[in-house]
Amino acid sequence: MIAKLRVKCPTCGHVSNIDANTAACPSCRNPLNLPTEGCIYLYRQGSFYGAAGGIGIYVNGQPYGHIGNRELLCIPLPYGTHQIHCAQGMSRRCRDLLVTLTPEVRQAYTKVYIRAGFWTNSYVVEPMDPALLNQQ
Repeated sequence: MIAKLRVKCPTCGHVSNIDANTAACPSCRNPLNLPTEGCIYLYRQGSFYGAAGGIGIYVNGQPYGHIGNRELLCIPLPYGTHQIHCAQGMSRRCRDLLVTLTPEVRQAYTKVYIRAGFWTNSYVVEPMDPALLNQQ
């Protein structure tokens, strides 16, 4: 499975999927200056219930667009600890995940899925084995 590169422009805040060789924001045309230290891979598991809409992604409280059903994203980030939160519509219930990127651990592989509840659904973000991506 090939990941889409998801970036947020530091100048205008526009979130988009880009090619790895894109140097300027598609919206404001300013340089992106992407962090090259690390990357968080976020995979959304496929679900019949989730086929209708995207799940909103928040990294350190900042919106990073939506992730579709059975989609894999790569979000470049600097070294440090990052909180991943996912939400959809009025449902803000999510079991967040903290990941730490270092020179020794430059990539974090995570997955998000919907956990059905009695009254409302919640979202779970948890670590995943990258070998499982080849089986999807």
